[in-house]
This record gives sequence, C-alpha cells and structure tokens, in this order.
Amino acid sequence: MIEALGYLWLRPWWILLVPVAIILGAFLMQRAVRLGAWERAVDSHLLDAMRRMGRIVPGRTERTWWPAAVLGVIGLALAGPASERRDNTSYRNLDAVVLVLDLSPSVTEHSRLFDVLTAARLVAEAADTRQTAAVVYAGEAYVAAPLSTDARALSGTLALLDADTMPVGGTRPETGLAMARQIVIDAKIIAADIVLLSDGNAIGPEALAQAGLLAEVGATLSAIVVPGDAAGGAALDALVRTGTGTMGTLSDPYPVLSQLAASPALRLAETGFATLVLTDLGRYLLLLALVPAFLLLPRRRLP
Repeated sequence: MIEALGYLWLRPWWILLVPVAIILGAFLMQRAVRLGAWERAVDSHLLDAMRRMGRIVPGRTERTWWPAAVLGVIGLALAGPASERRDNTSYRNLDAVVLVLDLSPSVTEHSRLFDVLTAARLVAEAADTRQTAAVVYAGEAYVAAPLSTDARALSGTLALLDADTMPVGGTRPETGLAMARQIVIDAKIIAADIVLLSDGNAIGPEALAQAGLLAEVGATLSAIVVPGDAAGGAALDALVRTGTGTMGTLSDPYPVLSQLAASPALRLAETGFATLVLTDLGRYLLLLALVPAFLLLPRRRLP
C-alpha cells in the first residue's frame, strides 16, 4: 500500500498496466494507418503516387485506442485507489496509543518533568481521535488514565503528575511496558503505538524482552528520550529497534509525532484490517471502463 496523488493505493503494482496500455494504444494506432502486407508487395514510389491520386484511403483510428483505454482503466481500478471512511471511529479497537511515562527519581529530580509532560501532551494531540491511555512507572507501574478518546480528561490527568506521584521509588521500565502490553491485550487492540518517555535508566534484558512481547501482539514501541547519560540513550535505541518503532527527543519529538499522525490505513497496512477504514474506489473505475468497452461492440447499419 502506498499514498500518492491524494489517494491510498491498495494494490499499486497493478498501475504497471497503465504504461502497457499506452504502448498498446500507440501500436494499434500506428497499425491502423499502415497498409500492412501491401507495403511489402507494392513499390514505395507506386504507393506514394496512388496516395497523391487519392486511390489509397488512410486507415481509421477512431476505435483503435478503445482496447487500450479499457486496459488502462482496468489497471487503475485493480490498483485500488481508496479514500478513508469518515466513520472509521466505529472501529475503535483497531489501533490505540499508550503513553508510558518514566516518573523515577532520575527524571523527576532534575527539573525535567515539565518538559516530559509537555511532550506527553503533544503525543496525546497527535493521537487525534484514537483511544489513548497513560501508564506511569518508577519502582512499580500504575495506569494513570485508561483508554479513552477524551483528550481533555487525559490532559487533566497529565497535569496532576509530579515528583510525589509515585508511592514506590526505583526504576523498573519493564513494569511499565508490561502494563502497556496488558492494556493492549485486554482491549483486543489490533495495532497499538506504545510511546515511552524515559531517560533510559535501568533498561536491561527484562525491558528488551517486554519490547519483543509488545511486537508479538502487534504493538510498535517508540521512545522520546529525556536527556541523561549516554548509556541511557544507547539502551533506549536498542529498545526501540526491538520494538520496531521511532525515536525522538524532548527537543525534537516530531519523528514520533509524525508516526502517530499517519493515516489509519497506513498504520493498519501490515495487519490486514486496512480495508475496514477505507472505501475502495476501484469498483467505480470498473464501471467507467464499460464506456470504451461498449464502443468496441459491433454495430449494424440500418438499411
């Protein structure tokens, strides 16, 4: 599936029929104006003389391009141009966003929490109409906001988070990722985006294992890096590679935001459910192909 010319194309390889149709049309038109075997049987200077005398009537090309037109339109139809349905919110369990916020002391004690929460609000805005949940973790993980399309309620919850929110200190990112995975499983989400906001502290084999488990349930793990030591950044990079997502930073979160704002059909392309949020316009192009096809039918002249 690709996006081009303002449409999503479900089966773009069929567009190759269009240049084939153009070549076929050019060949048929050239053949129509030629004399076929007569050009080999009669001397060229004699044919030229007969043309000047009006003894040779040029071939008619009015109908020669119609087969090529039928083939070209069928190629476009099979390519599957599609537009997104306006009622795609009825398939709310197709995809969702789960924020996983690191509220451990390494983040909250360095006056970076305000920037973290600002980035979280940007993620929630990029999610648009998708269901969004928030998980917070330190030594343990908790659901701060369940899945909901109420962006205002989520923003209010994020505004209440501070350095004293977590009752248990420490840093266990695997607990936050495990809770995000459980949310995806319980809600039967087909394709989810998990966005981790963390400095990468304490990311080890357990967190990497959770990233792999998220990928198994169809979730993509991305991260927005909170400034910290180089080891934390490298650990987050390895985590994101395992989770097949995108990485941004507090100063440049837009790679992650762009992924979240992508078309629902493009997000669901790998799941096989993309057609549930699309209207395939190819069927209407097939009706259009009937026009030149009808003109190809033989017509009898009335006496």
